[in-house]
Amino acid sequence: MRRWLELLSLGGLAVVGFTVGIAEQLGWLDKVAPKGVTTLTLIMVSGVVVVLLIELTPLRALEDIRDRLAGLDIDTIAAGLRRSHYGGVLEVHKRFPDDAFAARVAKAKQVTILNTWIPNLDLLEHELEAAITDRRAEVRIMLLHPNSMLVGLREAALGRTDGAGNAFVSTGIANCLETLSRLHRRLGRRQGNLKVRVFNSQASVSVYRADGRYLVSMFLHGQLAINSPQFEIEGTHDTVLGEQIQRELDTLWDIGRDVDLGDWNRSIDMIRF
Repeated sequence: MRRWLELLSLGGLAVVGFTVGIAEQLGWLDKVAPKGVTTLTLIMVSGVVVVLLIELTPLRALEDIRDRLAGLDIDTIAAGLRRSHYGGVLEVHKRFPDDAFAARVAKAKQVTILNTWIPNLDLLEHELEAAITDRRAEVRIMLLHPNSMLVGLREAALGRTDGAGNAFVSTGIANCLETLSRLHRRLGRRQGNLKVRVFNSQASVSVYRADGRYLVSMFLHGQLAINSPQFEIEGTHDTVLGEQIQRELDTLWDIGRDVDLGDWNRSIDMIRF
């Protein structure tokens, strides 16, 4: 009802305005009242002011809403929702995003990899080396001990060999250790920034971490962890999953044993759990 009254008022003022304009052009107003134009103009202006005053209340309400929205930190709210509703999960990838993780390593100060072995190590080797030599990043690698009884269990789950009848998993671990040994030799005085440990325990997940971002997958039957879905998790704001994954990394690191990359074969033979 109020809106209709406002529209009728404005419409009436518009009609009066046109009428006054026509009457003034025809000289009718001068015959009726010499000051008629001035008086009617003031009436019209007063009418417009009244209508505008009526409109000020909803306009103020809109300004209040705008001010409240401006005071909200949308990014903080979104981060809070990710923590509370999604546990820190940002995205789910169909398989390991090699290029995206390599790009993160290229900027990272801390890199951690936990896996039975690292099938895609050759794709990350250059970025790992640059991270250590250029930015003095700390790189931690955790692999399953190649002589662990768990190697056979994972082998059975994958249902594969290396093509020569050898255990696929243990061969993969040995290849990783050899690659890391070559990388270690190239690092020179930065060798201490590359730390490798082997563990003799059932890892629950594979984890690739670059600073506060984690790529987490599971050890499914019949496929490598890097070919399984990857959960990209934010861990920089104490997210539920970020805390759990970091705790798993710390646990495996504590129970692992250091590998001397200067002679990894001898070092592996000497490790006892």
